[in-house]
Amino acid sequence: MRRILEEEIENSSGRGEWLEPEPAASFRTVDGEPIYWRDEHDVVHACEGADIHPGERVFWTLCGKDVPADGAFYAEDLVVTCPVCRGLLATLDGEEK
Repeated sequence: MRRILEEEIENSSGRGEWLEPEPAASFRTVDGEPIYWRDEHDVVHACEGADIHPGERVFWTLCGKDVPADGAFYAEDLVVTCPVCRGLLATLDGEEK
């Protein structure tokens, strides 16, 4: 971490400031199909993801849970059973129209 900080300062505008990385764009679909995660209680959550590094992708639920590696999947017309995710999906879908 220290080496990265020094490199960022050297590459900055000379004012010794930290340059924030560009935020990764998040997505809720893969190939047009929604992303889901089924937790240990068999509850199906709606997910978002982001490519944070070449070849590295992270996922989280709309209700704020981290999705374990290889836990997310995409499918057509799966029913989201998490009430928080379902409510947020309804709100987000309303804003996108």
